[in-house]
Amino acid sequence: MSLALTTKITKFLPTLAPFICLAGIVTLQSQEYKKSAQKLNQANYLSQEEEQARLIKFQRQTPSLSFDNLKADWSYLNFVQYFGDKNARETIGYKLIPDYFETISNIDPYFVQAHLRLSIANSMYAGDPEKTITLMEQVLESVDPESEQAALLWTSKGLDELLFLGDKKAAIKSYKMAAKWAALTESSHPKGLTIKDLEAALESTNEIELKQAQIRAWSSVLGYIKDNQRKRQIITKIERLKAEILVLEQDNVKPHN
Repeated sequence: MSLALTTKITKFLPTLAPFICLAGIVTLQSQEYKKSAQKLNQANYLSQEEEQARLIKFQRQTPSLSFDNLKADWSYLNFVQYFGDKNARETIGYKLIPDYFETISNIDPYFVQAHLRLSIANSMYAGDPEKTITLMEQVLESVDPESEQAALLWTSKGLDELLFLGDKKAAIKSYKMAAKWAALTESSHPKGLTIKDLEAALESTNEIELKQAQIRAWSSVLGYIKDNQRKRQIITKIERLKAEILVLEQDNVKPHN
């Protein structure tokens, strides 16, 4: 190395020294940070969730002052941010989704796209399809049947009624309403199962098959649930369905007089 280059580097060493020390400190501390990060994150996530819960309550109680759309958009953007925080959701779950759904549906029952996304999130990730159906019924009383994608609200409701509740009659009724609303719009509809096809398919679906579908639906939810009480409730539902299937199978093999 030339004398001139050595001289230049020597001149810069006092300036670089703090950064070199800082780099060393960061490296030494990184391992300790990794050990405590998980516990800290969980505490932080719970603290953030408490703040979000307070914000939801504030949004629900604050008057809209004729700005329902703007307020609903704000709430929905908060939900998107909440739902999209993958690390937080994998750590503490999706407990606030029902609160977001209820708040947005009360602020703006005409917000169809939000309701569609919230209904799926509430049923699959929060594991509360019963509340989803209740909220969808309230929304459907107010929404314009001719608004874009409004018919899909009935389809979503019917899917929950069928897969989670095992209620074929309610599901068929919802699908009929979906077809009725879809016919009111000018948009073209993809070729697929008609209501008659669906009714025929459900008529040929026996109780055992329907309960097996319910078990698969509820089982798919379990992986997202972090709340132990709700998880136990879902496991109890699954065990009850399995017991009901066993009884039906035993009845089917009994000799008939």
